[in-house]
This record gives sequence, C-alpha cells and structure tokens, in this order.
Amino acid sequence: MADHPLRQRLNEELHSRPSIPVRPPARILHLALLDVGSQRLKEAFAAFCARHALPAPGPEARQAIVELGTQRLKWERHGEFGTLTLVGSWPENLLAPSLPAPALLEEITSGLGDLALAAADIRLAVDTEEPAAAIVERFFGHDDVAGAFVAGGTARLFTDFRIGPDGFTRYLVLDRGLTAARAGRTVRRLCEIDAYRMLALMAYPVAQAHGPILNGLEQRLHEILDEMARASGAAAERAVLERMTELSREVERLIDAHAFRFAAAKAYHRIVQQRLAELHEGSISGYQRPTPFLDRRLGPAMATCVATEERVESLARRLARAVDLLRTRIDVALEAQNQEILEGMAERTKAQLRLQETVEGLSVVAISYYALSVLAKVVEPIASHLFAFDEAVVLAILAPIVVLLVWLGMRRIRARIARGG
Repeated sequence: MADHPLRQRLNEELHSRPSIPVRPPARILHLALLDVGSQRLKEAFAAFCARHALPAPGPEARQAIVELGTQRLKWERHGEFGTLTLVGSWPENLLAPSLPAPALLEEITSGLGDLALAAADIRLAVDTEEPAAAIVERFFGHDDVAGAFVAGGTARLFTDFRIGPDGFTRYLVLDRGLTAARAGRTVRRLCEIDAYRMLALMAYPVAQAHGPILNGLEQRLHEILDEMARASGAAAERAVLERMTELSREVERLIDAHAFRFAAAKAYHRIVQQRLAELHEGSISGYQRPTPFLDRRLGPAMATCVATEERVESLARRLARAVDLLRTRIDVALEAQNQEILEGMAERTKAQLRLQETVEGLSVVAISYYALSVLAKVVEPIASHLFAFDEAVVLAILAPIVVLLVWLGMRRIRARIARGG
C-alpha cells in the first residue's frame, strides 16, 4: 500500500511538542518571545548549539531538545512566537523567592532585543504538608495568591501571576505523588497558560485604542445619515455617497489592520481555558483557584475585545446598508428621470409621426400631381391626333386612379420599412 505524501508528517504532528518528564526538586524556566515573520530565535539557538558542540535544529525543524549535563533545553517555534524551556534539577534552596537565571538563557537571548512577552519560573518541590499560608508567605512575600490542588490532587499549585523583580512570573508546584510524565505535563500546561494569557491580552490595548476611533466613526455616520435624509437632488446625493464611500474605506482599513489580532486573541483565550480545565483544580481552603483568579480580569478583557470586534463589524454592516439605501434612492431618481426622458421622447415621436403622416399626405399629392402632369403629356397627342375625346375629361377620370395608386404604393413602402425589409 502506497502512503499519501503527507501521512508521515500528519502523524508526527500528533506527537510534536512533547512535555519533558521532570522530578522534584527541579526548576523550570520558560521564555516566550515574539518572533513574527523571522527566524531570529531559531538562529540564536542554532548559534548557541554550534558554540557548545550540540546538535542544531534542521532547516524545517519547529522544535529541538538538547542535553546540558543535568539540564535539558528545549526550543519551539510557534505561529507568531518562539519559546525556550530550561528544565533542570535544583537540590538546594529551591524555595528561595529569587534565584539567578542560568547564564545560558542570557547567552541565547542577549542579541534579540525586547521580544520577551512571557517568562515563567516554575519550582517543583516535594510537598512537606507544611501549611499553605506559611509556604505562600515565605515564597511570595504576600498572600494575594491563587492556589489549588491540581492533577487530580497529586500536587498543590500556588502563583500570584505577577512579574517579579527578575522579570519572571513564579509558580510553585508541590508534588504529592506525581509521576515524572504527569509532572512534565503539568509544567507544560503552566508554561502554556503563562504564555497564551499574555498573547490573548495583546488585543486588549488595541480594543481600548479602538474606542475613541469608533466613537468618531459612528458620529460621522450619524451625521451622514442626517445629511442623506435632507439631501435633495442628484448632486447632493452624490456628495453624500462620496462621504459614505470614504467612511467605508476607513472602516475597512481598521478591520484589515487588526482582524488578525482579534482572531488570535480568541484562539489564545480558548487555549488558556482548555489548559486551565486540564489542571483539574481542587480548592485549597483560603485560596482562590487559578481559573477564577484569571477569569476575573482576563474574561472581561476578552469580552471587551470581542465587543470591539463586533462593534467594528456592526459599523461596517450599517455603512453597507446605508450605502445600498442611498444607491437605491439614486437609482430610483435616475429611473424617474429616465422615465421622464422616455415620455418626452415618446411625445416627440408621436409629433414626428404626425408630421410624417402629414408629409406623406403632401407627398401623395405631389407625386400624384407630377404623375398626372406626365400623363397629360401622353394624353394630349393621343387626344389630338388619334381619338376625338376631351383631354380634360380623361385627366379628370385618371386623377383619382393615380392618387389611389400613389397612396397604395406609399402605404406598401411604409409597411415594408416597418417590417424591416
């Protein structure tokens, strides 16, 4: 059986982006860097691999994992961003609030500029059953923290979703019976939640900036509709139509400029919701779970983005209806003008027909006159030399016959012209 050319590639997609198994005590550092339309992060990672004699990713690779002693470094390429994930054991002082980041991350990212959108510092430690309040106070330094049992109760998770002085958002996972594979999947979900929540929120400033712009566009539409109601005459209606067309162009430019950002925000938000659901949270007394903690602000922000997108689309639809209405109004006015022109043409045609009939009547008389004149030239010698009859009587008899024949001839010619032949 011959395989389809895409079979292997499609099957490998199901196994792409695997999680890295991890056991406590461990520290996981995850960076998400915007890398739209370029390969800068991949090139920096490949250069790092070359300097340290590590296998570099191939030209078509979208991910790679390299071993660095007790650490593992993973690079991934996503749609509009790339990620670096460093997983390593950290046996000493794991729960210290601030720990230095390994120099290798700085080595890779130092020349990339300000592309970092998310940075997560995840600590995986064995749960000692110490009261949550004591752990939270020691690790975060405050109690405004979300906490929950995750992975079916086999771990406790705490995070404040804040960016610390070192630029990382801290997550504390206390192992209560996680396997290495399940711990790896839990860590991967936390990394994705940290990155995708930020990517989803990138549309929020755009939505906020759209507010005053949309207010101005809607006010202009209102003014144009009022002007359309007062407009009379073709010139005034064409001027209103030009203003509407210009406003439509501005709205379409607005949609074109930010349609991707709003669509991406909805997709990223769905991923965040899915990853939160996969944590299988259970409540810890005294702490809000991460899902409602995020939804309290992320939900309204996403609702604002959706409402703004719908508002822009609604404005575009209203403009389209207004343009259609005005064009219909102009078309009706043009049809009325055309009807008046046609009626005028019909009247002129009737007058021309009457004039033509009059001319035809005169033509019959003229042709008959000339025909009788010719007959008179023929009848005169015959009457004078061959027969003894009065020339005037003969012409009087021939006159109605000639007129009738000329009239019939003219009528036949007109009938042939009417038939097109």
